Amino acid sequence: MPGLPTHACLMVAIATPVGRDLRPDQPRLIARIRQLLDMGCDGIALFGTTGEGPALTVADRVETLDAVVAAGIDPARIVVSVGALPVADIARLARHATDAGVEGVLLMPPCAYRDGITEDGTFRFFEAVIDRVERSALRLYLYHFPGISGVPITAGVVRRLDERYPGTIAGIKDSGGDADYTEMLVRRFSHLSIFTGSEVDVPDLMATGLRGTICGLGNVMPRLMRVMMDQPTAFDRRAFLPLILSGDVILSRGPFIPSAKSVVAASLNDPEWRRVLPPLAEIPILERDRLVADFDRWDASLPAECQSLDHDAPPTSGKVVSLRRA
Repeated sequence: MPGLPTHACLMVAIATPVGRDLRPDQPRLIARIRQLLDMGCDGIALFGTTGEGPALTVADRVETLDAVVAAGIDPARIVVSVGALPVADIARLARHATDAGVEGVLLMPPCAYRDGITEDGTFRFFEAVIDRVERSALRLYLYHFPGISGVPITAGVVRRLDERYPGTIAGIKDSGGDADYTEMLVRRFSHLSIFTGSEVDVPDLMATGLRGTICGLGNVMPRLMRVMMDQPTAFDRRAFLPLILSGDVILSRGPFIPSAKSVVAASLNDPEWRRVLPPLAEIPILERDRLVADFDRWDASLPAECQSLDHDAPPTSGKVVSLRRA
């Protein structure tokens, strides 16, 4: 399927496998992208918060995107997060990704200076990036995630940028966790593509014009997310929320990224996938084994078409059930 759908679009904010050198493991990443696309995901967001992108160098992100595209992954199904502190680094990443033909680039305000940043300062930040990218083909998705950046992207900032750079502002990813705010964005900026990072808000917001979700849970429950999003009405979609929430409760026993990577590592029988970048740390082994086993049992309780793990594979140990090689 070329490109991304305009409705019910499921994009995974993919976790990034890293080697002992703390650089992206390109073969593992490419294999996982293919698996997720085969399991019903429409596209992939690279190097976002779940992908530990801000902890990766500009060179590593450039080289890894090149490797992904060279492997035959359609760049029109990729959004690249280009967050960094120096504007010059952001511009380089955005220019490279745009030249590679990706669907768009995702950018939140940097989090180094939280206090005293005004709407005008936020506007100036995005203005400085766009002016330095110097690409008419640039498609910029504004990333509203004040829980991390400490800086909201207000409707006023969106309006100013949209008026200043018509056609360049492609949309917004809202990970603020406020469904009312997301709905306001959808209704006020109906010509833009609005994505939510909050999976629980998808059922109702899709009915208002939400394009879809760029989410972390797609790493570990892609089939459940796909089935939920494909339901014809908000009422039908809401029926899947208790299932999603019960799986998320298991993952929430620890920090999300190490938890998700633990499940992926088990699903591939590949412990290298558990590695995270500092300052994150892997989940202690006993807690990890319980989490993985409980997540496997949760997935096995789902309707067959919603299961993302393989419950027929032989166990790798006496404690943890082996999961799907998707």
